[in-house]
Amino acid sequence: MGIASRCRRCCAAVETVGDAFLRSVGPCYVLLGFGLVFSVAYSLLCVVLPLTRDLRTWQGLGTFAAVAFVFFNIGFNYVMSVRTDPGSPTQRDVQVMCAEAGAAVRRWCDKCRCPKPDLTHHCSVCKRCVLRMDHHCPWIHNCVGHRNYRYFFNFLFWLWCGCMVTVWHTGGEALGDGGISVFGLTRVGGGGAFRGDGRIVFGRLSGQGGQ
Repeated sequence: MGIASRCRRCCAAVETVGDAFLRSVGPCYVLLGFGLVFSVAYSLLCVVLPLTRDLRTWQGLGTFAAVAFVFFNIGFNYVMSVRTDPGSPTQRDVQVMCAEAGAAVRRWCDKCRCPKPDLTHHCSVCKRCVLRMDHHCPWIHNCVGHRNYRYFFNFLFWLWCGCMVTVWHTGGEALGDGGISVFGLTRVGGGGAFRGDGRIVFGRLSGQGGQ
């Protein structure tokens, strides 16, 4: 057995162990994600805002409602990203593709033993083909694909909003004393977040999504 073959077998074994590890710790990531979102939301809504805003005024109530709305959307889209099946090729998809392509099937999954429509990829963690697969995200213990992509993108957007709201309401005085502009920090964080989301959107629109 040559060195190249041994290296391939070693890499395959490492990949198999890594995939099994992601499958086993996936629920822990989800619980950790829920815990982080809940703890930040509770701290901001029940501790910070009552101390820094007069919730007996319309302005204070409006601020409280706006922050609660942001964290509600974070939680809702996170739950939907976790629970929504990203979609896999059905038997009907296989029949239609075989009828259209005949014997010349362009893409075939050797592991699922079925044709793969365009932008469909096999996830080694979920052990199945996923329609319009973007990537497997351990934080949602799920693949990001055709049916749950919008929830995942909305989750990222509202998570960015939640981060900016939290920085604005908790870091204003501390950052201001140090001479650091909260507005400037928000611009930096927002620019980085939107560049990341922009790459995702560009990949989807140009048909480059997936692994």
